[in-house]
Amino acid sequence: MSKASVLFVVAAMFAGSVLAAENGSGSVTPNLDKGTKVLEGAGSIDVMADELQIQLAYGQFIADGVEVALLAGLIDNDRYMSTELGLRAEYNIILDSPLVPFLSASVVWADVEADDSGLDTDAAVFSVGGGVKYFIRDNVALALSGNYLIATDDIFIDSDDGKLNDDEVRILFSVRFYFD
Repeated sequence: MSKASVLFVVAAMFAGSVLAAENGSGSVTPNLDKGTKVLEGAGSIDVMADELQIQLAYGQFIADGVEVALLAGLIDNDRYMSTELGLRAEYNIILDSPLVPFLSASVVWADVEADDSGLDTDAAVFSVGGGVKYFIRDNVALALSGNYLIATDDIFIDSDDGKLNDDEVRILFSVRFYFD
């Protein structure tokens, strides 16, 4: 998939969230009930560094506030490319508010290639993190999350000195659509 196609998908998700933000009732009740399904798009783009990071997820609530999701991710720049596939579990702290904090844990399999260091390997990556979602409608949320990742091999490149590390911190902005 070309970078232009990925950018189009991300732009469409953001546009959909803006259009869905029009809410006539003024009161939002987050849809985090058992059986609810979730479609998520997350990522970041650094145009100056020619870097793209995108993560897509499809999940389902197995209990009220508890979601299990399938993750697929891509990180690509001029020197480094990583594709990821795995699972995430997320616990949402349900409050009487459109603001919902959450905790998450995931495990993914990553295939990584880096030109400068000669890196071409696979590794399991374990992640723990948390964040907050803001529901702009009962079924649409904007989320900000931070995650600490640790891998079974040195697969993360430090942007300052170019060294390979086995851990990394990621911050992602996402748009999440909830449906029954």
